[in-house]
Amino acid sequence: MLFTKHALGADWSEEGLKLVVLGRRFRRLVVFDFLHVSAPLTKEGKAKVGEFLKKNHVAEARVVACLPRETFFIRFLDLPGEAESQLARVVGYQVDTLHPFHNTPIRWDSAVVAKDAKTKQIRVMIAIAEQSVLDRQSQALKDLGIRPDSLTPAAAPVAGLLGSLLPEMALAVLGRGSKIELLGFRQGSLVAARELASDDANPAQQFERELHSLGSVLPPEASKTIPSFICGAIPEVFSEALGETKRLPLLKLALSAPPKFDAEIMFPALAAACSGLRRRPSPSLNLLPLESRLRPSRWGRVPIYAAGASAALLGLTLLAHGLIETALYGRALDRQIHNLRSQAEAVQQQDAQVAHLSERAVLLESLRAQTWQKLQIMRELTNLLPDGTWIQDLQVGQGTVEFSGSSNRAAELIQPLENSPYFSQVEFASPITRGSDNKEVFRIRMRAGKTAVH
Repeated sequence: MLFTKHALGADWSEEGLKLVVLGRRFRRLVVFDFLHVSAPLTKEGKAKVGEFLKKNHVAEARVVACLPRETFFIRFLDLPGEAESQLARVVGYQVDTLHPFHNTPIRWDSAVVAKDAKTKQIRVMIAIAEQSVLDRQSQALKDLGIRPDSLTPAAAPVAGLLGSLLPEMALAVLGRGSKIELLGFRQGSLVAARELASDDANPAQQFERELHSLGSVLPPEASKTIPSFICGAIPEVFSEALGETKRLPLLKLALSAPPKFDAEIMFPALAAACSGLRRRPSPSLNLLPLESRLRPSRWGRVPIYAAGASAALLGLTLLAHGLIETALYGRALDRQIHNLRSQAEAVQQQDAQVAHLSERAVLLESLRAQTWQKLQIMRELTNLLPDGTWIQDLQVGQGTVEFSGSSNRAAELIQPLENSPYFSQVEFASPITRGSDNKEVFRIRMRAGKTAVH
């Protein structure tokens, strides 16, 4: 597998484990093999996974694993365009306000999913999870013989696959296990994601409520004016709510697969494998620590290829000489391979050092190029908002701030914001509603005062 382009996509949900081995052949995606093991994974099921991995020789393939949706908190932020060069640092300032895992180690990652040239803003997707949960799930995959290179929510690889299949403005309904996710797309980019569980008393009402909440990034009349598509296996309880929503036209994927391969059921695993084939998937969220990722450097292979070419050349030369010179050329071949192997190891070490220095250089540059007005507004919101309040969307404009989220007591948020010297004209931009988690959903609009500039 060292010289071939393959990837393994894994979809892990409450209904079991799905695996897809995907490759490219003449610009077509080719499903070489697939496996679906139902939960719980018995001793027999684990043996099937081991046989599958051994048969397909995926030890050197990149592995992208989609973990259960409940593992992650997914949030979106609207930030000024200049924040992209220092995205990790800007998001890091306010990540503690975006999740409920207080006093608990977490891992998070962020990616720019959309850019608005008119407003000069970027939309950022953030995935947050408890470190202990990720460690357990990563170890469980390794116990099955699967060494993941990426742990990600399914929405990220699915969005990368759907971007080329959907219209500029669209809503995709992703079925996965007993849940569905509403994925909002604008200009081919993912800009919103909402999860719906099948245990709600009224799935149709829940669907309409979550669809209405997408109004902050998509037009409120989305269900009537924006094309909607279904992908994945939709739970039966949501069939009535979805009505006559069309299936996604998967034929545009130029996909070759075995006759028994069901692309709808295996869709998240297929999307994960597809993102593993891309050099730079977008959006890309990976909550696996850097030291645990298996990413061979493109340039690091050059000395290995050179060693192979030199070995082949010396081997041909050796065959052209007589038996008397065989021993001399053999020793020369050994020395050349040894020298090239040492050079390859040195290049790999230098590559790691350059990557480390580049990361430090980006961090130092970000300290010099910060836009302090936006960061002060973020820190002020963090200080003012009481416990039990979470921000889901934040938009900072020219002298205005608008954000939405959920709170135990949304009506009490106006007064502390009015009392701040940073903000004025604080008001609710939309009526307070109640979300599926029984928290009050709000959206607040206000002006940033002159004090915030200093």
